[in-house]
Amino acid sequence: MASMFDFSLIFTLPDPKADPSSYIDALLGAGCDDATVGAGRPGMIGLDFSREAATAKKAIATAIHDVQNAIPGADLIEAGPDLVNLTDMASHFDTTKQNIRKYAAGEIRTVTGAFPSPVHSGSPNLWHLYDAALWIKTNTRIIVRPELLEITRVTYEANLKAQKRHLDHTANL
Repeated sequence: MASMFDFSLIFTLPDPKADPSSYIDALLGAGCDDATVGAGRPGMIGLDFSREAATAKKAIATAIHDVQNAIPGADLIEAGPDLVNLTDMASHFDTTKQNIRKYAAGEIRTVTGAFPSPVHSGSPNLWHLYDAALWIKTNTRIIVRPELLEITRVTYEANLKAQKRHLDHTANL
């Protein structure tokens, strides 16, 4: 049974000077008609997908394949949702930022498990949405949609692979 998965993909373009909007027709023709295309940054193109598939992994894999068929040489640099702040989390979990902040600060006495540590401590702190969703599902009564858990795990993995490709590439420079 298929589910609907919402996610975003950002690619670098093979020609950094090319107008990203010049690829829109090719993307539509390659099967990306379920995406909104963002072409505002030179050398990059972003797509927000709502794709129906049997699994999140299949949804993202086919989307990446479709984009790379339309734009040979396009390189995936980021998949989302992945890194989020407290406000983003509140939106994904249909609760308030204040509620999520209390969980993150350990201020809810009925919860015994420690909230995941942020992957970036700064202004704002950032967490992997998958880690937060898994914690919320396990430690609270907030409902976490199974599709959210599935898509955030796959986007987290896709970002790790993209970072590894980048690291391997720079090691050869």
